[in-house]
Amino acid sequence: MMLDDMLPVSLQYQLRMKLLEKIEKKVYSPGMKIPSERELCSEYGVSRITVREVLKELVQEGYLVRKQGKGTYITMRGFKHELTSSYSLSLEMEREGVNSRFEIIDFKKREAPDFLMEKLQLDAEEPIFEITRLRYIGDEPFSWERAYVPAVLMKDATNEQLDKEGLYGTIYRCSGFQAEEAEVDVGAANCPADIAGMLLLKKNSAVLQLLRWTMAQERYIEFCEIYIISDKYKYKYKQTLRQKNFF
Repeated sequence: MMLDDMLPVSLQYQLRMKLLEKIEKKVYSPGMKIPSERELCSEYGVSRITVREVLKELVQEGYLVRKQGKGTYITMRGFKHELTSSYSLSLEMEREGVNSRFEIIDFKKREAPDFLMEKLQLDAEEPIFEITRLRYIGDEPFSWERAYVPAVLMKDATNEQLDKEGLYGTIYRCSGFQAEEAEVDVGAANCPADIAGMLLLKKNSAVLQLLRWTMAQERYIEFCEIYIISDKYKYKYKQTLRQKNFF
């Protein structure tokens, strides 16, 4: 849509408002690469100088980030999630218009660590699947996750199925267990060196650590350890006060 040079406000101001509107409405979603300067010039009928000035302002204000040799991207501005018993980060991101994807780092069957045996109701020597993934928003890493699931709940699961349907979708397809609620512990941590490298962080950078026990049909079906880049994520806890009269 061409801008109107007959309006009482400058083309630079008009372009700024157009881009901010697209960011607000998630037309340009977090992590997404925006059109090039040349494409913006063509789309709005303005000079490259005007485009550069607007982009410079939006970068300085934290809406955009420039990546040398790649282009200009929408910034992840502190994703907020309401922490409840029906915890699902993927669904919450979807509701917020944030597109995320997983890269599967490792997917293997192994002997269960002792601390999982009782809660996951595992018999002696019963194996589990260990699934390690990186979550990305756009091209930027957002979190590292390692999940443990009883092998019986993911019988015959494949890497391709996990990539297409996600973890909970795969568990449901394989066993009929649909994730219902979760217990989540949240705390600050120093990111382990190997994980920091994958998240493009410095060694011992501060991150948020989430420990999640997921339940279905009155049993635990998954334990997951998650490290999230702290400046890209905020959580809030909502509590219902049932008592009418309180101080």
